[in-house]
Amino acid sequence: MLINKDIRKDTVLITGLNGYLAGRTAELLLHEGYRVRGTVRNQKSGEKTKAALLHLGYCAHDIDVLEITDLCRPGSLDEAAAGCIAIFHLASPLAEIWTLPPSEVVRIATESTARALGAATRANETMKSVVLMSSAAALFDMPMEERLYTENDWNTTSEQLVKQNGDEAGGFHAYLASKTAAEKVFWQFRDTYRPSFGTTTLQPTYFIGPPLIPWETAANIPYSNTDFWKVVSGEDIPGPMMIYGDTVDIRDVARMLLWSALNTSQSDGQRYICSSFVGGGQAIADILNRRMPSQKIQRGQPGQGYLPDYKPRAGISAFDASKAASAMKEDWIPYEESVVDMARFLQRYL
Repeated sequence: MLINKDIRKDTVLITGLNGYLAGRTAELLLHEGYRVRGTVRNQKSGEKTKAALLHLGYCAHDIDVLEITDLCRPGSLDEAAAGCIAIFHLASPLAEIWTLPPSEVVRIATESTARALGAATRANETMKSVVLMSSAAALFDMPMEERLYTENDWNTTSEQLVKQNGDEAGGFHAYLASKTAAEKVFWQFRDTYRPSFGTTTLQPTYFIGPPLIPWETAANIPYSNTDFWKVVSGEDIPGPMMIYGDTVDIRDVARMLLWSALNTSQSDGQRYICSSFVGGGQAIADILNRRMPSQKIQRGQPGQGYLPDYKPRAGISAFDASKAASAMKEDWIPYEESVVDMARFLQRYL
């Protein structure tokens, strides 16, 4: 697709437009009066996102979809970034962590980040901000310590494990290493070149909340939402999530992305953990039994395994997102609202 050169509205570039977070981010940008330019590896997937946005009433004129099959190619994002005020680099080799060698996952993550920064530099006449979607995975080593992690923490071991163990490092460490290495590339660029645009990274925990585009089948529901599906579908109440229990609604992460781009005097050079609540299967079941009593939800052990305010319990591994909440000066979407919205969305798979 040809890029629309009409930039009377400010344009924001989103890499990985077809992703879980990206759809809601595009929706927010359009709602706030921006144009969206999104990259995808496959044009068809991008057009699905565009169609969903058009269905919500947004204008085709304000949405560009660009197929870029290899973000790691030198100059891959230069044309896409031209005329944009911000880049939200959301594309990440997540699905590939189980199929590609760990070193290749790290290469894709780091090189695509470098290409986004290079494109932003060449678009410096209009570029105001680049926001990298990192991950809470860049904050901790395994096993996790039983404490609150902050933006001062880093994963210090996964990159070395990938280098030492090669394919034997496995997909989990491939993911941790890729997120950590990509963020290091990002900050090294800032330290070296001191760009005119703002630079910010976000470290979200497990994503929850309804996506813009339904997953093809229930089997495609991502791990972070499997507790919701198990509860909604009437299965036994699931146990704790893998590694940690913190979650964040993707609509909150979208708000944090936009806030970061619009407030570079505060966000430049900063990391922000995005994490709102710790619920889990029993909390989800209790909420739905109370808020959606007609659903066939198992009762489990009501009230067990979580706090009434859905905050982290003492003595567990969790994340401190007070910095982001204080910066935005807005509350996170209430956990019960996220749960009910997600449950209603999942009804289509029953």
